[in-house]
Amino acid sequence: MSDARKRLGPVLRPGEQLRWVGHPDPTVRFAPVDVFLVPFSLLWGGFAIVWEWQAITASESIFFALWGIPFVLVGLYFTVGRFIYKKHRKLRTVYGLTDSRAIVSTSERSFDDTPVKDAPVRVNRSRDNRHATVVFGGGGRQAAYLNTGMDFFAFGQAQGIGFFDVADPEALLRELDRVR
Repeated sequence: MSDARKRLGPVLRPGEQLRWVGHPDPTVRFAPVDVFLVPFSLLWGGFAIVWEWQAITASESIFFALWGIPFVLVGLYFTVGRFIYKKHRKLRTVYGLTDSRAIVSTSERSFDDTPVKDAPVRVNRSRDNRHATVVFGGGGRQAAYLNTGMDFFAFGQAQGIGFFDVADPEALLRELDRVR
């Protein structure tokens, strides 16, 4: 945790105290929206591969073979690539809760923050209560894609920030209650 505190230290404002620091658990692979995304990605990828196979073997037109390549690549990302990206991002991510802000750092130079006082906060616990997701601000359909590896579906719309898949969330929730 000292590395996390060290990374967040430079973005603290004068007089601001870091109350809690954590990381997402990289072993958590699925988000609730994956109930929809996994079957969709399998259908998309399967259709794209069948299309490409047919275009290569049965068609004499190079256009159809080339046309299917982007769809196959998107299907591969939907089914496999997004999980690789998500794990890689989780291994680099640090969360911090101060007496006034929630801070997410996905690299040494990338910091997002949002005020926590008077901001809407959504807390979702895992079924076994070993993990929690806390989303600050935002909402709507676009927020469902946070933590799926397909965050780009928000198309730049405000979605808030979140602490995803926090292991042993009791300390975070206790500090969040004190801050709010």
